[in-house]
Amino acid sequence: MKKTIFLVVPFILFAKAVKVEDILTQANKVKLETSIMYTNIQKKEILLAPITYQTANGDFINIPTYVGDTKTNQDYINYGLSFKYGFNKNLEIFINANFYTNIIHQSSIKHSSKTDSGFGKLVAGLIYQIKEEDNTPSLLVGTNLDVLQRVSFANNIQRNQSFKGYSFFLTSFYTVDPIVFYLKADVRINKEQLYKEKTIKNGNVFVISPKVYFAVNPFTSLNWGIRYRYKGKDFINGKEVSGSGSSIGYDFGISYEISHKLTFNCDMEKLDTNDYTSNNINLSLVYEY
Repeated sequence: MKKTIFLVVPFILFAKAVKVEDILTQANKVKLETSIMYTNIQKKEILLAPITYQTANGDFINIPTYVGDTKTNQDYINYGLSFKYGFNKNLEIFINANFYTNIIHQSSIKHSSKTDSGFGKLVAGLIYQIKEEDNTPSLLVGTNLDVLQRVSFANNIQRNQSFKGYSFFLTSFYTVDPIVFYLKADVRINKEQLYKEKTIKNGNVFVISPKVYFAVNPFTSLNWGIRYRYKGKDFINGKEVSGSGSSIGYDFGISYEISHKLTFNCDMEKLDTNDYTSNNINLSLVYEY
């Protein structure tokens, strides 16, 4: 048996033997995951553009921002709950629910603060094994759909939007015990969100994440890598508010098998762009039964 390796993808990859049939939720088995993601964002210039992040479950969330020639320090906390079911040995289906707390501090001539919280997003998706790992890398593909999403329009108006975004992702990895070489690619498609005369069109996103996972012992593993993003233009009410561009983030993570059925995971990311700087921490617990 190979050493324990814990991989974070749009779903959780966890196996003592690095084989797809062990990584996917076993047929007729269930995985429950709770997660919390904390993001600190600092902006220094005029900016009105949702900032796109991925949660531990791989869901893309758009963090709303304010208009103004100000300095902004923003704390965004995402609370996630995920249900995964092994339909058969090759197919996993999942449902993710996300809730949030958003705290914004702004300063220019005056200082102001705002806090809001509530339901964020409901996502459904699946992942399918195309090829298991043997002498060549494994290959898995998947997709997910935003079933329901809470959207912040101008003037503090919030409305639910349905089926306004979807993603496709591909994952491949290869094991040279005790190291796993891992590559993930995501394509996120955002449709226009509409409420009366107000519209928001977030740019489409492409993400590619090469990583290396190292088994420290049979219960603990470390991972590190980079995350390249390309994001298209953002539009609000038909007006371009953010141009397209690339960014690179740096990832580091650790996981620990608390028991045979329970695993703890922590991942951190640092990202610097022309518009903002952010630090991100993801914590999650995964229980399989």
